Amino acid sequence: MAFYVMLIKVNEDDQGVTYNFGSDPEHLGKIRLDKYDGKIQEVEAVNSENYHHILTRAMVKLRQHWKAGTFPDHTCWAS
Repeated sequence: MAFYVMLIKVNEDDQGVTYNFGSDPEHLGKIRLDKYDGKIQEVEAVNSENYHHILTRAMVKLRQHWKAGTFPDHTCWAS
């Protein structure tokens, strides 16, 4: 099964970055990454039957960006 998860930055401050995420623009959740320790917190769930798979992939992608020290305006997970 193929997955595409888009992540769109909605807010960034000194402590962290917040992204909308989901498989399509009609069904987005919200996730926050702490810049200092890489901890990721779900703020708002995605309304989708593949919810857990979408969240997991969004978290992996954000952790990759955190390790690289980058916080892009748009990114995605595609497999």
